[in-house]
Amino acid sequence: MAETVTLDSSIPIEFWTNQQRKAVVEQLLALARTGEVSLSVTARIREDIPDDPLASEIDRLPELGVAEGPSVMRLDVGVLGRDILGSDEFIERQEVADAEMRRRGHTPPDWRDWDHLHAHTLQGRDVFLSWDRRLLEASAMVGLRAMTPEDYVASRT
Repeated sequence: MAETVTLDSSIPIEFWTNQQRKAVVEQLLALARTGEVSLSVTARIREDIPDDPLASEIDRLPELGVAEGPSVMRLDVGVLGRDILGSDEFIERQEVADAEMRRRGHTPPDWRDWDHLHAHTLQGRDVFLSWDRRLLEASAMVGLRAMTPEDYVASRT
C-alpha cells in the first residue's frame, strides 16, 4: 500500500515557479507516478494561493498526480460537500502547541497552516511535508510525522 503524503502549499509553488528545490518536488512526483506514494494537498491551498497565475494551477494538480483533499470546515471559507468537521482534540493540542511556541519565543503557525495539519490528521494520512521550520516544529508538538521533502525522499532510498 502506498504511503499517504500531504504536501504543504509551498511544495507545488516551488515546482510551478521553477525554484531552486524543484528537483526534489520532481522526485516526489516520480514516486507518485510509480504508485509508491499517494500525494495530496488540502483544499486550504486555495487560501494560500488565491490569485492567478498560480491559483489556476491548483486545478491542474491531478495531472501531476497530486490529489486535492478536504480542509477543515470554516464558516468564512468552507465549502459544503468538500470540507470536513474539525476535531476538538486536535484544537486542544494546537492550543497547547501555540502556547509552548510562544513561551519559546517562536511565532506559531497561522490558521491556514494549522488547517493543513488538522485536515491531514482528520484524513489519517501518514506524513506531512513542508520546508517551513515553524510548521515542522508545530507538527511534532501535536504528534504528527512531518519532515522536509529532501529528508522524505532520502528516507525512501
